[in-house]
This record gives sequence, structure tokens and C-alpha cells, in this order.
Amino acid sequence: MKNRKEFEVMFDEQSGTQIWVVGKIKELPLVIIQFALNLAELDFIKFVRIDGEMIAASSESYPKRPKVPIVQMLHQTAIGIEVLYDLEYKTIDFYDINSPIKGNGGKMADAILKDFPEGWQPLVFNDWSDGFWDRIKEKYKHLDWMEDPFTN
Repeated sequence: MKNRKEFEVMFDEQSGTQIWVVGKIKELPLVIIQFALNLAELDFIKFVRIDGEMIAASSESYPKRPKVPIVQMLHQTAIGIEVLYDLEYKTIDFYDINSPIKGNGGKMADAILKDFPEGWQPLVFNDWSDGFWDRIKEKYKHLDWMEDPFTN
């Protein structure tokens, strides 16, 4: 765990990407910090936001809400991802992902999965991707993917 002062220093070192953590969070586990840093390393990600259950990262933020990355599926210009995390159960749920530019969706998934921590499980609860997640799961088949309980 890193306290707020420690992780803010780490996040300030990211040139070109603004990383915000909601004020009520006083400590973050290293795994969440690493997920955020991996996303911030992508050249098209400019905004990252962390709250107690979620990491959102995008190339754009809302004009009237500058600390909220746009991760809306089917957005015409924003490249973004939102993952839900659960520290108790050690899961990452790929909740929303959007990329109008082919290849960037895979880069965002790779940013989360490339150094995936042991004992954690990735999950895609709602797959509307028409094959994208099947390819990602095949690429990362060594990970212990949690099964969607609503699929046959």
C-alpha cells in the first residue's frame, strides 16, 4: 500500500497524462497504481481517474467535468477504458472499452493484462465485442479468467 503523498508523486511523474484519485482515497494498493501507470504510458491516454472501485482512462474528458474521462462505448472520438476492481476478491472486470481507432482497444487491454498480478482474475461480464475479447482471452490464456455466470 502506498499513502496518498507517495502515489501522487508517482502519478505526477507521468508526462502528458493527468491521473486523478478521488479525495476520499488515502491509500492505494500497488496493483491498482500499476494498472493506472500502465494505462498512462499509452501515448493516446491523457486522463486517468481512480476511485474506490474503478479505473477509467481516456484520450478525452468531459468539457464541464474535466476530471472524468470519457469511456462511453461507441463514442465517435474518445479512446477509453473503464475497469472495475475488487480488492477483496482480486478481480478486474473490463466494464467498458471504446476505440474508434483499430488496435487501441487491444493496447488498453494489454496495459491491464501484461503484468497481471498473481492471484487476481480478469473478467469480461458483458461481451458485446463480436470477437475482440475472445482474441484477448486466447492471447492471455495463461491467466485464470473468471467465467461469466450468465453464459451457457
